[in-house]
Amino acid sequence: MKKKLVIITAMLFAVNALAFANPDIYPTHWWAGMKNPKLQLILHEKGIGDFTNISISYPGVKIEKIHHVENKNYLFIDLNISASARPGIMKIKLAGGKISNEVVIFELKNRHTQNGKTRIQGVTAKDIVYLLMPDRFSNGDVSNDFFNDMRDTGHDRNNPFDRHGGDLLGVQNHLDYLKELGVTTLWMTPVVENDMSRTMEGGTSRSTYHGYAFTNQYKVDKRFGGNEAYKKLIDAAHANGMKIIQDAVYNHLGNDHWSVKDLPMKDWLNQWPVYTNTTYKDQPLADPYASAIDRKMVADGWFTPFLVDLNQRNPFVSNFLIQYAIWA
Repeated sequence: MKKKLVIITAMLFAVNALAFANPDIYPTHWWAGMKNPKLQLILHEKGIGDFTNISISYPGVKIEKIHHVENKNYLFIDLNISASARPGIMKIKLAGGKISNEVVIFELKNRHTQNGKTRIQGVTAKDIVYLLMPDRFSNGDVSNDFFNDMRDTGHDRNNPFDRHGGDLLGVQNHLDYLKELGVTTLWMTPVVENDMSRTMEGGTSRSTYHGYAFTNQYKVDKRFGGNEAYKKLIDAAHANGMKIIQDAVYNHLGNDHWSVKDLPMKDWLNQWPVYTNTTYKDQPLADPYASAIDRKMVADGWFTPFLVDLNQRNPFVSNFLIQYAIWA
């Protein structure tokens, strides 16, 4: 009986030792053959920072540095991805922690075959740019109007402060109309996930239908149709000879963003002894005689109490934002 118990225990330990984990990882994937070989991964999971032995066995990829930060729910891993690395699935092995060993999956994908001249042509003075807010434009798919697993389930076209149900399919359905107007380029307000609680502004409960309260830069909001709907819209626009401008935010996050709900480190954000709003005035940034506090307030003050200000002087924050800009 003891012998059987030992065998079963050993088998369980072996399975445990190779358990595949599912932490949040940012960026969600990367590409082989990038000009810059450096990449910094963020792994987010309860207690993941306790692991002391992290390894990767993948041709052309090596770990340059592991960062254990203030919050033990995070690991930052600096990778070097050489030109010889091929697309595929790599396994990041985590050991030496207080919990069972883990294996995290990360994918290198093929880069797009089209270059910046044939696919991403840029906007010039010849373009006619049309700015639209997807939620307010056209509802192409009523099935994604609201989701019970999101923080804000409001949806009421009669309420100017609620979501109205517009989505990316609605935009795609009207590309012909926009083209007839002479539009060559669409500039949409941000479409990334805004899984935000309702906000109070001016005594009114509001939804962040505008898109500027990011909660996950690597997901297009599923109320707009998600990542696949965004890809389809871009392909359809390009097929019509049109361009898409991506509206991105690098100054602030929504206060329900994963990195705000669980700060990797205190200086991830610009912190103040008491809440301090930005002045929204850019003059002190250009005025050589402006006071230091005026400069600090406009640069480091929060956009609103629910749009928290990122500390871009923090190298982990700047890496996160630069890599998101490239990924997007």
